[in-house]
Amino acid sequence: MLYTNTNGSERVDLRQAVEHCYAPDNGLYMPERIPVLPRAYFNNIEQMSLTDIGYIVMSTLMGDHLSPTELKDVVDMAFDFAMPVVDIPGGMYALEMFHGPTMAFKDVGARFLTSFVSHFHGNNKPVAILVATTGNTGGAVANALSGIKGVEVLVLFPRGTLSRAQQAQFSTAGSNVYPIEVSGTISQCRRMVKEAITDPDNDCWALKPVCANTQNILRIMPQVVFFFHAYARLRNKIGAAADGFTVSIPCGNLSNLTAAVIARRMGLPMGRIIAGCNANDDFVRVLDGSMDISKVNRTARPTLAWAMDSGYPANLPRLLALYGGDIKAMSADIAAASIDDDTIADTINNSIAEGYTPDPHTAVAIAAARVKAPSDRPVVVLATAHPAKSLDKMTAVTGRAVELPLQMTRFMSRPVVADKLAPTYAALKKYILNPNK
Repeated sequence: MLYTNTNGSERVDLRQAVEHCYAPDNGLYMPERIPVLPRAYFNNIEQMSLTDIGYIVMSTLMGDHLSPTELKDVVDMAFDFAMPVVDIPGGMYALEMFHGPTMAFKDVGARFLTSFVSHFHGNNKPVAILVATTGNTGGAVANALSGIKGVEVLVLFPRGTLSRAQQAQFSTAGSNVYPIEVSGTISQCRRMVKEAITDPDNDCWALKPVCANTQNILRIMPQVVFFFHAYARLRNKIGAAADGFTVSIPCGNLSNLTAAVIARRMGLPMGRIIAGCNANDDFVRVLDGSMDISKVNRTARPTLAWAMDSGYPANLPRLLALYGGDIKAMSADIAAASIDDDTIADTINNSIAEGYTPDPHTAVAIAAARVKAPSDRPVVVLATAHPAKSLDKMTAVTGRAVELPLQMTRFMSRPVVADKLAPTYAALKKYILNPNK
């Protein structure tokens, strides 16, 4: 399998796509084709485990970049925690993706990407993994690479935006993980990472920089597995009635939305795809025709669903490429809704009263499903993070404490520290090249 640029016809292999992340014209990489699984594959899918499904989907999607044994090892490691489908209020189901080490769905993509980076580099030049984070990605990447020889993890985050618990998940991860507090915005952090990855001189550096944000294709591809697994577990519950199921996704950078479209193109019998957005609603307006794609914003407003506070969705170019730029065709598959903070809070409290506790991002997907889901199909909501990941928001909304799981309590007693940088690429480059961090 080769990978093509969303802006043109350039074709590269997986290693180039992963290491470069961005094409020379700033496009993103996508598989050059979406392979279709035979219908017979789905006949007994409900009997397959998450790792069984993951191996088949990834080997079909990725081809022979790794041997079957190597790929199985990567899949088994990336998907080594439970991901159950549970009943939630309103007759819907939730795919709980937060039972991994940092309690967010990003554990899977982070582990998958970092396994491939280790495979590609082996004993070659040391690697600097760069990630800009508002909390979840930094924790997942740091956990996946903590203590790995020959790898330095640089986690950039904007000053004053993370809670102590969020920062602790990566600042206490290990001696090869470097928390970097940037005196700027998350957009500036992302721009600094991008400039390092696209610097034409970085091949001469002692450390090879690799981006671990969602722009890297290996962050997206394992997320395709989520939807096949959701279908399998739904079949365990309701049998053939699972065919044509609706999926509702909390959307910020559109990574899971892009993965859902790929899963559907691979033959998954999935029906309507719902994009639940917070008050940063440009994608909703693009789909309904009230905003031209060229007007999508570059800044974000803060909301209760903080991890979705994205002005320009990073994976929008990939989604456009899948539909050949045809917004009408995209809107035929995808319905989008913008959910404000009051509705998020009401959804959380009403769900708790009915016996289920969603985090703010899951609440967005629940609320979006209520206004956009067809009434004649089962609905699976992606529960992308544990409520404790939004500890301060949940406490403010519910007026009660959230029980902290072991994954959070084990590092909360450690000191939280970070290096500080100006929001400039020059400052980041100097930091990367400094051997005495």
